[in-house]
Amino acid sequence: MAATAEHYAEVLEEVGLDTEATFVVVTGATREEVAEVLGVDLGRRVALGDAFEEDHSAYALLEVAGGVLAAEPTGYADPSLEALRRLSAGGRTAAVARSNVQAHDRFGFARDGRVVLDADEYVFLEDPSTVPAELRPLFDQAWIDLDAEDPAPAVPAAPVAGAEGEEDEGPTGPPDALAVALAMVEQVTGVALTVADLDRLQDVERYWVASLTYEPAQRPGD
Repeated sequence: MAATAEHYAEVLEEVGLDTEATFVVVTGATREEVAEVLGVDLGRRVALGDAFEEDHSAYALLEVAGGVLAAEPTGYADPSLEALRRLSAGGRTAAVARSNVQAHDRFGFARDGRVVLDADEYVFLEDPSTVPAELRPLFDQAWIDLDAEDPAPAVPAAPVAGAEGEEDEGPTGPPDALAVALAMVEQVTGVALTVADLDRLQDVERYWVASLTYEPAQRPGD
């Protein structure tokens, strides 16, 4: 079944997660391996309410079907490019979806030790030709061409079901950028996240990690 932004919009809404968050998915890895590369201190538990500090956040990590999911609640402790490379070494795939209060929506992924694509604000990516063909149907749902006369996502959102199970008259607007990014994470990793997976995140311990370790290779307009 193909990855869809609509699925992840529903998942995020169902579990009541804010759009400020980082999600990292790594194939073929263990929870401990992912924690080590992300710089997560598994000996230092952090309560959710204490994760929103300037210098640190807290990751929850769990094994899911096909890999490991790591998530933190601020959108400011996403992995560095070097961490993505290391997480994907040895034939693995590592992908990140991140959104923060500044509305900086990141998507990136690496395969076999090489970063294939990374954009700090992927919805404003200057050159969409750098996006792999396998991702374009999803990417185009969120991408905004700032050089266009009327900047807007190239692909409109699909109509949604109304209260009586019938379709509304028109689309509700472009899909949430984090939902699109999560769909792209699934597309490149093959790991489909469910409501049950994200519910489990609420029940596991969170552990200390330094914030602001990610430096984009290029920012919009550079």
